[in-house]
Amino acid sequence: MATGTIRNIGPMIMLVRALGGGGAQSDAIELANGLRAAGWPILIATLDSSGPLARHIAPGVPLLDLGQGRKLRMARAVPALLAMMRTLQPSAVIASEAAGNCLLAFAASRLDQAIRPKIVLREVAAPRAARRSDPYWQNRLAYRLARRLYPLADRVVSPGAAVRDELIAHFGVAPDRAVSLGTNAVLSAARLADLAAPVTRANDLILAIGRLSAEKDFATLIRAFAMVRQRLRMRLHILGEGSERPALERLIGKLALHDCVELPGFVHDPLPRLQNARLFVSSSRHEGFGNAIVEALACGTPVVATDAPYGPREILGRGHALVPPGNPPLLAEAILEAIERPVDRAALRSRAADFTTERTVEAFAAMLASMGLAPATIPTYETTI
Repeated sequence: MATGTIRNIGPMIMLVRALGGGGAQSDAIELANGLRAAGWPILIATLDSSGPLARHIAPGVPLLDLGQGRKLRMARAVPALLAMMRTLQPSAVIASEAAGNCLLAFAASRLDQAIRPKIVLREVAAPRAARRSDPYWQNRLAYRLARRLYPLADRVVSPGAAVRDELIAHFGVAPDRAVSLGTNAVLSAARLADLAAPVTRANDLILAIGRLSAEKDFATLIRAFAMVRQRLRMRLHILGEGSERPALERLIGKLALHDCVELPGFVHDPLPRLQNARLFVSSSRHEGFGNAIVEALACGTPVVATDAPYGPREILGRGHALVPPGNPPLLAEAILEAIERPVDRAALRSRAADFTTERTVEAFAAMLASMGLAPATIPTYETTI
């Protein structure tokens, strides 16, 4: 990974708004790494380089810190993005998350047509739901501007068809510019193979992963777990950090679950813990995809999930337990049934193989090709930023 002087790079730029650890940021980095491995010259630009995700960037992918070691405020982001694009004159710019999408679409659209890059936006949430409940105010604001700004993009890409339908129906994206990849860059095929190695499991451990925020609805999971605990001596670990921690800690105390429910905080690499768990549970009210579900499948760990828009149904299909969001008794029943059900770990890993980085890069490259782009058409050159 390099910062500062950027040499021998191609003009495709992936904007990752911050490197703090969110799923949208993680899979954007994974996608950029995969594109570079497939021969696409690309760099990552960020407004805030602090955070644990910087270490995930592959050595061949330069990192451009637009804040120069400080968090760049949204009000100053547009001039910085304009300067970056005028200097590098990229063939394509790619963004993720509503705030990054809107910033990049607005900035790129202000460039002269002669140097205006192709604009690709990745919509990684359920946009109508996220407009009301995204934990970041920047994204909530951006979704209110998206109907004007998303149509400026050459392509708006989503992991699944349901999100694509929302973008067309409610955000003004033309059908020929809205693309469903049917997959997401969660982990590489090599990592998937590594995860097939035998492990010792804690048969009493249920695991959940996600930001401690309202849309993940861990309160419903904790209430459901209290019902499970009346039948089985299980433990629950919820990995993640966020504004809901105090409320969740109070709920754990109210239900007298201090001895069996833990909130360990953000974990840099949750895969070893997923390998160790008896069961993974997703209790979300809404999702953009559900990366943690794919990671659990890759570890051969059974999944119970809410039928949240969008992702769990598309990933798991009809053969897995899906329950309505916000219903602790039904979630508890599904957990108990999953614990008793025999596990076909090979089948779980086989499904995870549909969502590898390589498959996503192949689909993303086909989308880029539809705009006349190919690795050979993107020159490398030497410049200093």
